[in-house]
Amino acid sequence: FGAEFLTTSVVKVGKSDTGFVIETSDGVLRAEAVIVATGARHRHLNIPGEEAFTGKGVSYCATCDGPFFKGKKMLVVGGGDSACDDAMYLSKLSASITMVHRKDRFRAQKALAERVLTNPKIRVVFNTVALEIKGSKKVESVILKDLATGETREEAFDAVFVFVGSDPNVALVPDVLKDETKSIITDERMASSVPGIFAAGDVRTSPFRQIITACSDGAVAAHAASQYIDETRGAAYR
Repeated sequence: FGAEFLTTSVVKVGKSDTGFVIETSDGVLRAEAVIVATGARHRHLNIPGEEAFTGKGVSYCATCDGPFFKGKKMLVVGGGDSACDDAMYLSKLSASITMVHRKDRFRAQKALAERVLTNPKIRVVFNTVALEIKGSKKVESVILKDLATGETREEAFDAVFVFVGSDPNVALVPDVLKDETKSIITDERMASSVPGIFAAGDVRTSPFRQIITACSDGAVAAHAASQYIDETRGAAYR
């Protein structure tokens, strides 16, 4: 379809009389519509061993990496909806799931939290944080700290799944409406609150984040952006 692919870094997206001005590390581009597909960054625990063992037992996606640890001992860190959802998913792969949360109760919705608490395959430990992830070539154990007593202990695990939230990459479009998680709010056509700016993938509000849903968002956004351009040019099909 004549698409041009550029390898560059976008620095700023601004409005112009004819559309948008996109400042990049290699110069300025102009566009009649913009699709934001910048994704989101997983929040990290920022503890020793986390970075070293990412991809070697440390993961931020249960559906992506869970099957690699079928039947193994897994640790889930977090207490929100995502953590509880993914703990439930992992419990289908193993009967040895431990879930730690720094508070004395989950932040997840009540019904979901109850499902986790009553699941015999999931051991829930509140008031506890992970201090260090240890191993040689892969994850072998985790140092845990009881925040109520101050005591630390080392437990053996084959994998650590971290679900402590994510931050959408929205710095380039500060003027679009966002929800409480700072994700871009769109309609069913992926249109944002700013005419001509569309969003797709993890950067927008969505109940489910997977490659297949991001691809679907992208297809819808591309079609909607094309229609928007035709409309602004007065060439829309009626």
